[in-house]
Amino acid sequence: MKKTLVRILSLLLVLVTVLPLAAGCNSGNAEEATTTTTLPEDNAPPLEGTDLELSQNVYAQAGLELMLNVIKKHYNARNNWLRFSIEDTNPCTLWGAGSFIEALAETYRIFPGDKTVKETYIDALNGLLDAYKVENVRINTPNSGSFTVTYYNATRGGRGDYYYDDNAWICIQFIEAYKLLGDESYLQKAEENLEFLWTGWDDVLGGGIYWDKEYGGKNSCANGPIAIAFLEAYTLTKKEEYLEKAKKIYEWSNEVLLDGSLYHDSIGKNGKYNNWKAAYNQGVYIHAAAQLYEITGEEAYYDHAKKVVNATIGLMFNVSGRGDKLIVTMKGNPIYKAWCIGWLARGFVKYYQVDPKKSGTSMTYLENVLDRELKTKDKKTGFYDPYFMTGDWKSENQIEILQVSGVASVFCIAAYYDVFVLQDKK
Repeated sequence: MKKTLVRILSLLLVLVTVLPLAAGCNSGNAEEATTTTTLPEDNAPPLEGTDLELSQNVYAQAGLELMLNVIKKHYNARNNWLRFSIEDTNPCTLWGAGSFIEALAETYRIFPGDKTVKETYIDALNGLLDAYKVENVRINTPNSGSFTVTYYNATRGGRGDYYYDDNAWICIQFIEAYKLLGDESYLQKAEENLEFLWTGWDDVLGGGIYWDKEYGGKNSCANGPIAIAFLEAYTLTKKEEYLEKAKKIYEWSNEVLLDGSLYHDSIGKNGKYNNWKAAYNQGVYIHAAAQLYEITGEEAYYDHAKKVVNATIGLMFNVSGRGDKLIVTMKGNPIYKAWCIGWLARGFVKYYQVDPKKSGTSMTYLENVLDRELKTKDKKTGFYDPYFMTGDWKSENQIEILQVSGVASVFCIAAYYDVFVLQDKK
């Protein structure tokens, strides 16, 4: 009852704030744009079906409102300029651009009729990412050879270093764009990027993919998402080489990076581990294991996904009470937390989709955290606590693109889970 009352009150607050923001939002802070939301206008026919469910879902409405705010304050579509933050107008890195596109994709998935979201999503996939692109360049890897490839560097103008994890996030988003928008060019870009991603594999340490162009170590944050990228590409193309590469990455990761039921952050060429257990590293491997089970039907993949989910619940949440008295709070693990939790949420949702028992415990816990997160909105900026801790967060660079995009992603993922996944709506 308490949770229901909180959601009703939150919905009323969102209904008051979303429409003025949507009407005033502009793409690129330059030209006013008309935004079409799924909320009913005055004298419009009542909403039905999915649109009505989304209008009543507080996570969906908070996610849409926040995404429109992020677009308005961080992105200039006229010159494809994505700010690091609203205080620091320097362009963000590729990682930040990837997080922005992830949030746009999650928002567009549930609000495909929103004009501002759709136009910004397409513009970011093309113009924004092109600013980081390096085409047909020869790279020399220390052990696996020399290759002519196309990839994305860390900073605008194709400057800086290349990172295999950054490119993995971009590759996954091209695949998502193909699934959401149906444009074949995005699948072509994804497959092009897969060629680059595989140049990071060699037999040092028994296999695995490196983190960056220094080729000094192999990280979970590269191997996990690259496995997902190959699996997603396989589901669309049925190219066996993609499935085999995903399996190789997954098996190597379990042999080398897995520590009990959780994954190390990385291993160096010298064999020394960084033992930190990052939230997003667990999320990507939960996703990969669940997807391998979905593709192959092999129980071992499901069993492993379940094992990591249960361990991750202990890693990330403090839990007390049950039912209406359930209280879940987020533990530490603070690095770029909102973005990390976005990938944890994606892993949880993927696991639920393949779980024969349909145990939604992990998402129940996360949504319990989100119910309090809705109360952390800063009236001045319109942003939320990026650490989901409901503490003194306003001095923690809350307006960095990774963080504000991450919160928007988590809200929209929770809404997608509530409205589409729980009711098997695809």
